[in-house]
Amino acid sequence: MQISMKTISKSGFRWGLLGIFFWLSLTFQTAWAQTLYEVTFQAARVTYKGFLVYFNEEDAYMRVGYTYQGTYHVVDVKYKSSSYQEDGTNFFVMIGSNPTYITSASRGMTYNPDHFFWFWEGDYNNQLPYVTDDPDFNENNVIQTKSYREVDAKELTPTYLRQFFRTDERQYKALLRMNSENNATLAQNNSSQNNNNSSQNTNQNSSNSSNNSNSSNTQKAKMHLVLVVNTDIADIGQSCKVDGTIMETEFREIAKAIGISFQKYTISGQNFTRSKVESTLQGIQVGRNDIIVFYYSGHGFRWSNQTDRYPQFDMRSSDYTRLTEQTALPFSSIDQFFATKGARLTLLLADCCNSDVGRNQYTSTTFMASRSYQGAEISKLKKLFLEARGKLIMSGSAPGEYAWCNVNGGFFTLSFMQALKEEIGYMRGENPNWYNIVKNTQNNTKYKINSCATCKPQNPIAEVKISN
Repeated sequence: MQISMKTISKSGFRWGLLGIFFWLSLTFQTAWAQTLYEVTFQAARVTYKGFLVYFNEEDAYMRVGYTYQGTYHVVDVKYKSSSYQEDGTNFFVMIGSNPTYITSASRGMTYNPDHFFWFWEGDYNNQLPYVTDDPDFNENNVIQTKSYREVDAKELTPTYLRQFFRTDERQYKALLRMNSENNATLAQNNSSQNNNNSSQNTNQNSSNSSNNSNSSNTQKAKMHLVLVVNTDIADIGQSCKVDGTIMETEFREIAKAIGISFQKYTISGQNFTRSKVESTLQGIQVGRNDIIVFYYSGHGFRWSNQTDRYPQFDMRSSDYTRLTEQTALPFSSIDQFFATKGARLTLLLADCCNSDVGRNQYTSTTFMASRSYQGAEISKLKKLFLEARGKLIMSGSAPGEYAWCNVNGGFFTLSFMQALKEEIGYMRGENPNWYNIVKNTQNNTKYKINSCATCKPQNPIAEVKISN
């Protein structure tokens, strides 16, 4: 049996869709990390309800439930996403493929995967997407969805999930766990509001329990976040500022979630100098159980005779300042410095060019910035930050390459945070590790570059020596 084409003509549809195929080969971009959405649409007198799980631009799937000839069916469809701009209009597209029936299907029964797209001018306005299962994107076969909304974790009840999953599926169990832990958090927050004294006792007990389970790693542990961000440079300063905000927000929340203290050191603006970086690092008091996170966002380069594969930081906030050894700082020197500090876990990250006297390259290619995130499993965060020992040094580009950025920030920075959130999400495996994060950061960055028609190759490089 062939499922009929879901075709309803939309008169007055003003966009020529055939051009999208050219762009699909060039421009897949990022969206959200483990975000859940529900979409409904109706065609040929059949109502379809989809549950979308979005990890990244290369990895998403939708469970689509519908009733056909009196029988309820569920199909799993894989998705990749794409975005671009043309003549002042923004486009975001999700292309479906590899449909597989989750429920039993009759011999010869097939499903045409659905493709979704948005288009808007200016800021994203949350308009309803359009859908078609026509691989040629004929505008006569395009309809607008009936609804599209984010699904909150509190909605993930057994009744809701059984619309899309079998109860023996790993995804079903993970989503139920997300619901359960979300409700437990809400209950604890409500209790805190109703009874401060009770809340203090509960929090103390929770803190004691956490310390007992990770006693050797949480006691007297601190996270030190060093941000070296070139916010004043004319061409990419705004993008670097976004990068710094992203990193500060995320790591501050991580420290809070795992129950350790947090201290930030920022070198930016008029203080963006090599001497300020060096004096700041010298002043950091590091305990043997501490976590160091060093992050650089700015211009980078390499000397013509340089053999070290990691870049030099361009520590100038003005193009009128001469580039010399005094206005440059080797990334490797940061690694060497922290190697003597004895922290339990050291993460060194640099989003910058690695080309001969290079300039980070800015592109107008845009993509939908991260929206909400369904949250992390705290147990996974603790495995990554409290049960791990060693170091990671990672540069956003290989020798001879540029680092690319846009209004949303650096491609490498966004890809790293995307990979981290995926690794700690409910829908991933139970044993997170930094090697997966590095690999996915590299893949996500390459994917963004391949999606950008004006960008040249960018391949993050890394050295990982972390054990649990």
